[in-house]
Amino acid sequence: MEHNEDLARLELYVEKLIDSHNQLKNKNSEMYDQLQAKQQEITDLQEMVKNLQDDRSVMHNRVSGLLDRIDEWEKAFDQEEQKKMSESGDKKTKALSKKSSSLFNVASEQSSEPALR
Repeated sequence: MEHNEDLARLELYVEKLIDSHNQLKNKNSEMYDQLQAKQQEITDLQEMVKNLQDDRSVMHNRVSGLLDRIDEWEKAFDQEEQKKMSESGDKKTKALSKKSSSLFNVASEQSSEPALR
């Protein structure tokens, strides 16, 4: 009889071990599934970061190109203005001096005339 009790206790103990093993096995499977999902999420996020970095790089290159074109345009415009100034510099200086001298002459002629008309 004593052997039956020992055998029953042993059976109960083995059943508990089997249940515990199955629970751990299920928990392990759930954790593995979670790990797979997290790894997929990490892969997706890394791909998104790479795409955003690529987009940022493209935008940076485009903006840099636009800024370079603006700089070139400004330099060309300045050179064009300097060229015009040097070509017409003598003519403008003479024209301005004639205009300014004629303005002063007109002003002096007007000041010599009576103020009332």
